[in-house]
Amino acid sequence: MHLHNCPEFQIFLEHAPTAVAMFDHQMCYIAASHRWLTDFGFQEESVIGRYHYDVFPETPRKWETAHQSCCLGSGDRSSTDTFVRSDGSIEWVKWEIRPWYNQDGKIGGTIFSSEVITERKLAEEETQKWISLVENSSDFIGMAMLSGEGLFVNKAGQKLVGLESSQVKQVKISDYHTPEDWAYLQEHIFPIVMEKGSWRGEFRFRHFQTGAAIPIEYSIFVINNQTTGQPVALATITRDITQCKQAEDALRKSEERFRELANREQLLNRLGSQIRHSLDLDTVIETAIQEIQKLLQIDRCTFCWYRQEANPPTWEAIKEAIRPDLESLLGYYPVTVVGPVTQQLIQQEVISIDNVADFTEPTFRHLFQSIGYKSAIILPMVTLCGDIGVIVCGHCSYPRPWTQSEVELLQAVVSQVSIAINQAELYTRTHQAALTAQKQAQQLEQIIEELTSTQTQLVQSEKMSSLGQLVAGVAHEINNPVNFIFGNLAHASGYIEDLLGLLKLYQQTYPQPTPEILEEIDAIDLDFLTIDLPKLLCSMKVGADRIREIVRSLRNFSRHDEAQMKMVDIHEGIDSTLMILQYRLKDRSDRPGIEVIKDYAPLPPVSCYPGQLNQVFMNLLANAIDALEEQWMKENSAIATSNLALSASVCSKSTSLLKSTIPNPQIHIRTQVRDKDHIAIYIADNGSGMSEEVQKRLFDPFFTTKPVGIGTGLGLSISYQIVVEKHGGQLYCNSKLGQGTEFVIEIPISHPNIA
Repeated sequence: MHLHNCPEFQIFLEHAPTAVAMFDHQMCYIAASHRWLTDFGFQEESVIGRYHYDVFPETPRKWETAHQSCCLGSGDRSSTDTFVRSDGSIEWVKWEIRPWYNQDGKIGGTIFSSEVITERKLAEEETQKWISLVENSSDFIGMAMLSGEGLFVNKAGQKLVGLESSQVKQVKISDYHTPEDWAYLQEHIFPIVMEKGSWRGEFRFRHFQTGAAIPIEYSIFVINNQTTGQPVALATITRDITQCKQAEDALRKSEERFRELANREQLLNRLGSQIRHSLDLDTVIETAIQEIQKLLQIDRCTFCWYRQEANPPTWEAIKEAIRPDLESLLGYYPVTVVGPVTQQLIQQEVISIDNVADFTEPTFRHLFQSIGYKSAIILPMVTLCGDIGVIVCGHCSYPRPWTQSEVELLQAVVSQVSIAINQAELYTRTHQAALTAQKQAQQLEQIIEELTSTQTQLVQSEKMSSLGQLVAGVAHEINNPVNFIFGNLAHASGYIEDLLGLLKLYQQTYPQPTPEILEEIDAIDLDFLTIDLPKLLCSMKVGADRIREIVRSLRNFSRHDEAQMKMVDIHEGIDSTLMILQYRLKDRSDRPGIEVIKDYAPLPPVSCYPGQLNQVFMNLLANAIDALEEQWMKENSAIATSNLALSASVCSKSTSLLKSTIPNPQIHIRTQVRDKDHIAIYIADNGSGMSEEVQKRLFDPFFTTKPVGIGTGLGLSISYQIVVEKHGGQLYCNSKLGQGTEFVIEIPISHPNIA
């Protein structure tokens, strides 16, 4: 072509700002601009006269199709495609094709013009990703002008506040808040935002449709012009924290319930201690009603016996605790005056009356109104002898509703009183039996043995019931807040990972932060925070796991809901007991920590009463700890006395003080299978040991070597009864003075009661 040899045309090709190439009908190169060759990585002599697809074999086929169509007169065409360069790299190219005409006015070929738009395409893709991220975010993300007019709210934000898409630009920032909240924002928060560039804290939105308050975590920040640095808009990333607030409220209520339970248990323990201080029946009853009246701040508390043998049957009020200005109600009340309520009380039904005037049974209502009751609660009990008694709590000033907590507390108190009355009756019977035994020597041993066994069983039942209820209750109440914490840790971790991911994406998208952001990054030590925050959450999870492990140990030890014999893992019961006694095994000022050495052999599941067997482990381990502590206390006392004497002597300057030579305290727990159908559990300590005389009486009820007020003498007796009578096993002791003590428990692996 003569154009190829034209100097002006060569100048045009050299300096054309776009990539241009000229082709003939066969799509062979006639000319190519310098930009074309540069963009696609070729020299002019390597393309002129060559077929385009010999030069660019990876070129999209639509270029050839467009070329052919254009040569046939179809007109101009354009598109955007990927293009493989000669070096193998891929570029995005926007191209356009049009025909060129020869001197005869016929189409001589085509002219392609192209523009590499790879950077623009990638920027568009990143922008689209950001838009997708914003729209797919579960948080409220919005923008507004500095004057408050809305610019953008994502779908999650619209849903949160009940806003339609068409309303976004019609509402202002003030519309999202109540007038009071908006005034607070203007006065306290927006000045901080404009001064520091951002603000974050808890606040609330107003729902546009219902008007309800929505608790939120509010993050507001200023958007600056990248050229001038001046604020141009406000943006927010806001998170709905309704569920978090609900969880906090539930946790607070659970804590209140836990404190209430702890206070109740404390009161019960004090009451139980007081009413058990005496075995005299009258003293027990009088103490109980006085404590109840004081505890609940009620006007009157009365104890009555049901005298079925009287004619007609009668209720006898024998003890009362009342306000000083009230008259006594002690005396007899025939069932004809009390009415059908008597039958309900005989059947041990609790009767709670918030307002006596509203009570439906007329006879009982008339009786209580005549003696001045406005509200009352009657709690029945039955003794071992079959006697029926009731505790009547009444309010005379005004009707008083009885809460569920008060009813539960009174029921627990009645249980304590019932146990105390049973013990008092047992004591009375024991005393009478002892008087009778002076004439019947042969019957004395049998009667005392039966009474001792019965009393031991009652004490055991009481201890296990109280301990089981307390441990199970505490474990349950602890478990609720722990589950809240543990359940929310995973969400918190996910949220933080999302936020850190978003922050990383911001850093990648905007690698040149503003000075204000750099200053804030330095202020909060962002790199350390990013690394340490996941570790912090991990530590919290480890702590929650530890609490859950302790709760499981408490539940396993109490076995409150397992009164039947079942197959269990003996090692699990031992470990749970050690967990509960952990506080006694730690270092103390007067002795080093007690080392526990566990030598467990593989054991099959064993059929037993888990709760009772755990009590045996508790008694034996507690005795071992007591023995080790007593030994160290005596040794330290002797050493202290000797050192004092040495220090006061004339030659004290050349005298070395004595030190303890007792080995560090240890408890060794060993298990093994014996004779294929029995297991043995060995619990040994390296204490001072026991004499033969002590070992002979070791399992006698009420025998103890501890000081008065420290031990009851029932622990080993109850343990012996549990192992021998309940499980058909053996419990014995191996000990010598100065050589420590070892208790051995042998029980069968299977039991006829277990299928």
